[in-house]
Amino acid sequence: MRIVKIPDSPIHEIRYLVAATTKTRVVEKILPIFVAKVDALPEGLNALIATSDLQGIEPQQRCLLGHTVADELESLAALGKIPSPETIGVLLAGDLYAQTDTRGGEGDVRSVWKAFNRRFRFCAGVAGNHDLFGASLEDMKAFTSIRGIHYFDGNIMTIDGLRISGISGIIGKQSKPFRRREKDYKRTLSNIVKQKPDILILHEAPTVPDAKLAGNELIRSELSTASDLLVICGHVHWKIPIVSLHSSVQVLNVENRVFILMA
Repeated sequence: MRIVKIPDSPIHEIRYLVAATTKTRVVEKILPIFVAKVDALPEGLNALIATSDLQGIEPQQRCLLGHTVADELESLAALGKIPSPETIGVLLAGDLYAQTDTRGGEGDVRSVWKAFNRRFRFCAGVAGNHDLFGASLEDMKAFTSIRGIHYFDGNIMTIDGLRISGISGIIGKQSKPFRRREKDYKRTLSNIVKQKPDILILHEAPTVPDAKLAGNELIRSELSTASDLLVICGHVHWKIPIVSLHSSVQVLNVENRVFILMA
């Protein structure tokens, strides 16, 4: 699956609140929703929604931004602007928690995943470094056993004809949730690349020096041997959302954006 066109203008925008750099106020921001074209999708799957870093609060309901995104996308489908929800899969690249009184922190994001999963064909993705999934391994096990929920952390699954893989978290000290030592991340990513998935979901993005896009050099290096791969990532913001690392690897950065990939 290859992205062939990304428009300059979004089809829809969502206003939300985010904590400012000071602890005494919040600021309003806008989340854009784009429709991008891909060359092909498996039969029965008419679109994929890809997003990450929905670290905001809806100003009226005071709910996590991800809940509002799921609602708004369902409304766009009802208006005929995107395909029917039962033919759309959702890919989440992490960091779906936010609070308005301070930036950062970690929190439970299971309700956001469930909101997408209730409305769409499936919900697949990885954890970001600000995400939690309950308070115990039992909570996580119960969550990942829900029909339609597909959580990735080094594994590969075939979902509706697409081979999808992912790595949760970022490279860093293991004293905080969803951090991996560099050598462990490298080994996991190398193993995934050898298995040739169609889509790889990462929270942390590769660096792209030629385009002056921030990210991790280790990830870029490991992806240099991949082929026929679409990488979905976030964590850092890129001015341009998509790059090609080489002729057969595309990277779509969905940090604080929503992309609807349609054939």
